Amino acid sequence: MSNTVPLVWLPGLLCTHDLYGDVNDLLPNWVEPNCIELPVLNSMQQLAKHVLETLPPKFVLGGLSMGGILCFEVFKQAPERVLGLVLLDTIATDETEDISDKRDAIVRKAEAGQFNRITRDVLLPMLVHPTRATDEALVSRLEEMANEVGLEAFKAHARALATRPNAIPMLENVQVPTIVVTGKQDLLCPLNHHLEIVKHLSDVSLHVIPNCGHLATLEAPATVANLMSDWFAHHQRRFV
Repeated sequence: MSNTVPLVWLPGLLCTHDLYGDVNDLLPNWVEPNCIELPVLNSMQQLAKHVLETLPPKFVLGGLSMGGILCFEVFKQAPERVLGLVLLDTIATDETEDISDKRDAIVRKAEAGQFNRITRDVLLPMLVHPTRATDEALVSRLEEMANEVGLEAFKAHARALATRPNAIPMLENVQVPTIVVTGKQDLLCPLNHHLEIVKHLSDVSLHVIPNCGHLATLEAPATVANLMSDWFAHHQRRFV
């Protein structure tokens, strides 16, 4: 039996592996993190199928925001391969019409030639705690990730989010250890959504980070890493 466990990260919308880099550097050395680059596919079912074709036989699965949403679909398709779940700043319900309309408006701005500006001009107030909105290093990282993902993937993944299934019914089938972490000031996936997720899971811990918005791995990486490290240590025998 291996003495290490693969940790597979799924990126959030307009995000790359850099979303998790600061946390990865602080995790135990027996945890082997890897972030999957998502293709230009416009449904969660297709994305999950692609992801599963690239992964080891068994792994701990994690994701923030859209990454967490995709975790639910991956688990639904191959529950026997998932050793544990790391769910950060995410949501399990299907899309509301109001959210779809707002995201569609952002997509239209991007298609109209404003893609390079949407992170700073439109998304930033929803993504980070107000005290971090003027953190130029952080904002630049967000813009770099968005530019690396590109417009076509943004449009496809926005469609995947809009048409995603409600994952709440399948949560009763999740029997693996799960850690749920959110920023207290997360505006995109507020605390009540995490409470709803936790309510349906049997082996779960919930952690709320104060003075933190939607991007906990970038805003409070040491806190996230400490919480995850304790969780991994507690379940080490099950994972390796």
